Amino acid sequence: MPGPPEPGPVAIVTALREEFRTIRSRAPGLRFDRENPEIGSVGRAKVIVALTGDGPERAGKGAAALCDAVRPSALIGAGVAGALSRELSIGQILAARAIRDASGEAPPPDEGLLARALAQGATAGTFVTVDRPITNASRRAALSLCVDGRIPAAVDMESGAWARAAAARGIPYLMLRAVSDAAEEELPEYLSRCVGEDGRVRRQTVVAHALGRPATIPALLRMRGRVLDGTARLSRFLEELLGSSS
Repeated sequence: MPGPPEPGPVAIVTALREEFRTIRSRAPGLRFDRENPEIGSVGRAKVIVALTGDGPERAGKGAAALCDAVRPSALIGAGVAGALSRELSIGQILAARAIRDASGEAPPPDEGLLARALAQGATAGTFVTVDRPITNASRRAALSLCVDGRIPAAVDMESGAWARAAAARGIPYLMLRAVSDAAEEELPEYLSRCVGEDGRVRRQTVVAHALGRPATIPALLRMRGRVLDGTARLSRFLEELLGSSS
């Protein structure tokens, strides 16, 4: 009689091109094609790294399509997030114990995956998924009041959608984020106005605003640098996490 089916790969989903390229570089030659997915490896695990795009709508659709096409053994969301809690530092790696979005509390992450991430040094946190960048400290402070203050919180634009796509298909998930900006930090205010109808941040619109306000360009360059640094930290973290797979 045939044995049990071989488990599917671990799907690692990202939102930004910079995140995707950095994590994908840890599995050379890996490419995602829905019709003929190519599976690489990170640590001891077979993986597929996919770019869903940013924003809740695109992230949810991308993760759902990936799960339906590949039927992964687990889904890991990886990227950067803004701190809502003042005790969080730039580059700190968070693992979501709870996720909230516009629909309320998302289904919880896999306890085993979360426990492994915490044992490896990640900090347990609450992720709040929003539909556009939060650019000012006062708005972040207000948002932080909506979550349990006993554990630190961070804000992003995809974790809730990724979590719901995986949970709806019975796929265990884990969300990991590296902190890219501090709770008290002010970002260029026009970023929240550069979100298109599909929910993604339109980079050409950001550039146009930046050229009109050149004093904000250093902040944008700093943000990009932190995305790259934070995702590099996450890549190393993932190698260790998946290398510990039994």
